Amino acid sequence: MWNLYKDSERGKKIIALFNPDTDDVFQGTIDIFNHFQNVDGGSINENIIEYWYFLFYANLPKNGLIPDVWTRETFEKLIEEYDIVDAYQTEEGNIEFVEGKNALILPKENYRSKASMMAIMSMALYYSYEEFKPVLFSRRFDIIQRNCDALGIELPELPRTKDYKAYIMYYYDICMVWNEFQTKNEMTDAEVLACIYDYAGMLQDEVSYSELPKPINVWLTGAAGKGDFEFLDSLGESNKGSRKEIWACNERTRRGDIVVLYCTSPRSYIHSIWRSDTGGFFNPFDYYHCRTTVCEGVLTPQITFNDLKSDRYFSQVPIVRKNLHGVNGVELSSKDYEELLRLIKEKGGDSDLFPRLYDGQEVDFGEIKLEKDVEENILIPFLLRLGYKPSDWTRQLALKAGRNEKAIPDFVFFPCGDKHFESAPMVIEAKLDMASIQEQQKAFRQCLSYARLLRSSIMGVCDKERLILYKVDQNGAANRNNPLFEDHWSSIYNNTEVGAKLNQLIGREVIKPQ
Repeated sequence: MWNLYKDSERGKKIIALFNPDTDDVFQGTIDIFNHFQNVDGGSINENIIEYWYFLFYANLPKNGLIPDVWTRETFEKLIEEYDIVDAYQTEEGNIEFVEGKNALILPKENYRSKASMMAIMSMALYYSYEEFKPVLFSRRFDIIQRNCDALGIELPELPRTKDYKAYIMYYYDICMVWNEFQTKNEMTDAEVLACIYDYAGMLQDEVSYSELPKPINVWLTGAAGKGDFEFLDSLGESNKGSRKEIWACNERTRRGDIVVLYCTSPRSYIHSIWRSDTGGFFNPFDYYHCRTTVCEGVLTPQITFNDLKSDRYFSQVPIVRKNLHGVNGVELSSKDYEELLRLIKEKGGDSDLFPRLYDGQEVDFGEIKLEKDVEENILIPFLLRLGYKPSDWTRQLALKAGRNEKAIPDFVFFPCGDKHFESAPMVIEAKLDMASIQEQQKAFRQCLSYARLLRSSIMGVCDKERLILYKVDQNGAANRNNPLFEDHWSSIYNNTEVGAKLNQLIGREVIKPQ
């Protein structure tokens, strides 16, 4: 399949796009950004891209920071010591640096801004040194993760820190993994990038997103500036889903959650209510680390900050009492949301147009403090409801993975094979809490590795809050952002329609080998 892609017109075009030996590296950078601009929803300003590329090109080699041999240590020294001073090119082609107190554009200690500029910086490194690869899609790192999953590339684990320098070093670690994949598959620099950024997407099932799951949480996030306001103002009262946008969010945002958009100063009012289409995804190379894609926006009557401040209920809500400072990704309670719908109604809006939180009865699963509690108190009773018998699954099944390693999935259904259990139609991995996006990604990757070993067509991950099921295709790929099923345990246990749907997807008679 890869050879067919390389020989196709599309493959040739993308490989040529990533040619590191281009005569015009400025234009090459712009061409790459233009080609992929629709992927992460970012707008392209060619002048700004060329200006920053030139600044990196001019500043990185100064002060003797470029080593003879690149290692993690020498790259770390570069990251610690480089700064960006304004510069220009003379008519003779020489680079001159601007002098004066305003000449310093990016101080060396500003790691957050350095991390958010990795897309452009990585292009400068790619065209200069064979050790480095460009890292694109700064607002959609989840796409890079998904494409690497499809190719069987295991990315390093994302750092869990507020130290922004660690995210820049994470870029170096990604390059090393990609270089290893490139060497193993005897690819050129341009070929491996075409493989990761284009070919990998073709390996995945081109299916539309399934119906949004019922919302579990409500989040408040902010819009600021001309670009945000222009997008929001394009939303008409009858427009309920034709527009999508990437927005800052809380990392615990789940697909289907409700997102309330508040326009900050000078507007200072609630503008619209949306649904999260992808859940929160973490971007190590974005100024706002966590984002979500929102859809199905519904315009609200303008509920101003003064309206909230003077309201008997909202005047006591903590984020309002803080004058809505730090609004991005603030969680609202179910009571907060119901009161917001009340305000919408009082302002003349139709509250029936807006999504509702799941309002089923809570289920008492007992004390859930360990993964074992999730398995024994939630997952196993659910499996029994679907008609399974305890003999239908094997827990902590040891699998041979390499010479000495053993992979041990939590639940393996109907394992088959005389040696090492070569196949099983479904695996489920149980965790205690996947509230953070990093934990959910880690559980997904772990379960996918088991599904590949066992050639499973269905895989699931669950925690104390919800169950998520994924389809695994023939290539061993699963789309993290488009699960086959996702819902809260309270809904699964209460709603007969949800139970019937799950019975059709993973009921005993569906999964059991014939």
